[in-house]
Amino acid sequence: MTYRIYVRRVEQPPAEEDLQKKRGCYVVTAFVALAIVGITKLFWPDLIPFRFFEFWKIEGSLVDAVVSLWPLFLWGAGVTTIVSFLTINHPIENYYAERQLLVGVLVSVWAGVVEEICFRWLIFYGAIVSIQVVNWLFFGWAGFGVAEWFYTTIIGPVADFFTLNYLHDVLFNGYGWFVGAAVISANGKFRDGHLPNGIFGWVNSWFMGMAFFYVMFNFGLPVAIVVHLLYDLFIFTVRYIDQVIERALGLI
Repeated sequence: MTYRIYVRRVEQPPAEEDLQKKRGCYVVTAFVALAIVGITKLFWPDLIPFRFFEFWKIEGSLVDAVVSLWPLFLWGAGVTTIVSFLTINHPIENYYAERQLLVGVLVSVWAGVVEEICFRWLIFYGAIVSIQVVNWLFFGWAGFGVAEWFYTTIIGPVADFFTLNYLHDVLFNGYGWFVGAAVISANGKFRDGHLPNGIFGWVNSWFMGMAFFYVMFNFGLPVAIVVHLLYDLFIFTVRYIDQVIERALGLI
């Protein structure tokens, strides 16, 4: 006889009000970034080395993007499958499996569209401006910017190592050190927004965010939106299958 460990997936789910506040927080940050970017483009257009809608294009195909990121989808589905196998859901999860799948679809659409627009575009653009301002204030005017030194010496190489050099040209050679620093900054905010998912989710979201940046730079923001949506939907689908199986086995 096989025994499975009963573990609730979320011992104490964050209050819905708290989640709404976090969503609202980064949306507000994105609107502030939009204002900053608009002013910058009006008065100092060269400060941001991209056109405003630079990444609103499709390079290559969605199939190419998905195929290039097959390890990401395999990782997400694999981890979710392992966790699903080693745990038993709360009976209510199994009973309302279809309803939760519908919620998962809506969450996937929200994450794919809104999070990508906010973090991969507006907040990223805003960070390009703010990082250069901070660097100038902290001795950049004297020829030795602290922010530039910290990024090129510590943060950049570490990020490049953990992303297996996939974003090397963006982080170092492509557009200027401040663009790579802005990627790290925007992705850090994306990571912190997933802290309610626990330490694993917090760390995992950083790698996912860097992968989505890779998609945006190589295939365009619309493709990154679709890839993000599909990734989340993939995970919700695996969880739904697990809930249906447990329900069929009478674990409700």
